[in-house]
Amino acid sequence: MKIDTKNPFHWLYLIVFSLNTLAAATLRPFVRRKSGGLVLLYGHKLNSNLKAVYDFSRNSGENGPALCFLTIDPAYSRELKTAGERVLLAANPMNIIKIAGCDVIVSDHGLHALKILLRFSNIRFVDVWHGIPFKGFDADDFRTQHDYSEVWLTSALLKEMYATKFGFDRAILHVTGYARTDALVNKSADCGAVRERLGIAGSRDKVILFAPTWQQDEHNRNLFPFDTSAEVFFGALEQLCDQLSVACVFRTHLNTQTGDNGRYNNIFYAPHAAFPDTEEILLTCDVLVCDWSSIAFDYLLLDRPTVFLDVEAPFKKGFSLDESYRFGEVVESLGGMIAALEACIKQPETYWSTHGEQCEATKKALYDSNADGHAASRCYKRLERLL
Repeated sequence: MKIDTKNPFHWLYLIVFSLNTLAAATLRPFVRRKSGGLVLLYGHKLNSNLKAVYDFSRNSGENGPALCFLTIDPAYSRELKTAGERVLLAANPMNIIKIAGCDVIVSDHGLHALKILLRFSNIRFVDVWHGIPFKGFDADDFRTQHDYSEVWLTSALLKEMYATKFGFDRAILHVTGYARTDALVNKSADCGAVRERLGIAGSRDKVILFAPTWQQDEHNRNLFPFDTSAEVFFGALEQLCDQLSVACVFRTHLNTQTGDNGRYNNIFYAPHAAFPDTEEILLTCDVLVCDWSSIAFDYLLLDRPTVFLDVEAPFKKGFSLDESYRFGEVVESLGGMIAALEACIKQPETYWSTHGEQCEATKKALYDSNADGHAASRCYKRLERLL
């Protein structure tokens, strides 16, 4: 769950979570471990790398560790239970013993109250993070993760960056690939069904995805590029979509609060809350428009055109991966974006003749050979080793 500091219920959940976690740390020496091992997954939602490893464990048929999602959100816990997923509500005192008896905790963001177990128990912690970053970080941003048992990464380049820029001990860094990329490589989504859920009529030939990053460290940052308003930006996209008989999906970041005003016939809103499976959105779209979002590095694996908006990056600590990793068409104006999109849709071969070599070089640097559809299997094997 994404914590809303203005919501008193969220504070209540965190307080109860902290008390239960403290009790779990106290009881752990006296709790008998589950046969085969118990792995708890912790993040905002059961999605991305967490979901990919979870699904592999459920579908593999192997007699390995049991994986279960831990949440502090009662409503989301009920939702997952209804869907038949393995879930523990952290705020339920009945689950203290299960938390105390787990062997590994895998997270893709922060830990909240689980920091108590990181410090005062022998539970092993694994970080799978949630993106390959343009955003600049330093060692202070990963103080919690420095104490983990393992950090799973996509390539030797990322391992070097985590060691030199983020201050990690190389001994805990392991190159596995990101489990969520298996869905992209294996094309495991029903794109027709996704289009239907988005409300896109079948007559449209192609789908453009607009996926900007959120405000990050610049609180007054405009979501729309080149000092344009939403009306001007979407108006230009609406006209292009009409001309080319295509659709545009507006994918907002988890932290972005904006709504669908329903004013456009060709622009479809796909907020994270309603469409938590980012991979199915990426697979459904034919061209990506983004600025500094890490979503670009996921989309790279689909071998489809990407248009980068050349706007100022909202990162107070600079870059982790700099401007040179923008592997596609870079545009400096709204008119340039429209022209680039038209070219990508009408003449995609021109895009590849211009950018294909850089796309392949970037893919190799960021993934080595680990974007092969088997990253979740490698992650699962690491869990077995930890146990």
